[in-house]
Amino acid sequence: MIALSRLNGRTVAVNPDLIVWIDVTPDTTLCLAGGDRIVVRESLDEVVQRILSFRKLVGPPSRAPIPDLTPNNGRRSKVSELAPARASFRAQAQDSIPARASIRTSQPIINRK
Repeated sequence: MIALSRLNGRTVAVNPDLIVWIDVTPDTTLCLAGGDRIVVRESLDEVVQRILSFRKLVGPPSRAPIPDLTPNNGRRSKVSELAPARASFRAQAQDSIPARASIRTSQPIINRK
């Protein structure tokens, strides 16, 4: 994170990985990846220097490949493969449901006409 100053003097920490572009018109405006914009007191050169110092300290952003988290190596599961999981889920659900209270009474029900 790099520390910058807003126009009102408050300090804000910004993740330099999220900065998409920096505009100077006449104030320095940072546009972040989420669409947020932050206006800061520092000049463009100062912000770039802080980003470069940060990069020297922590290293470049990671370019590691994203692992494949889809089950079965990307192919769709067959219904037969899902059956044991469904049965297990149903058994767990049945165990967690409390037994129903009996509503039977020893007195006969009187039919009224």
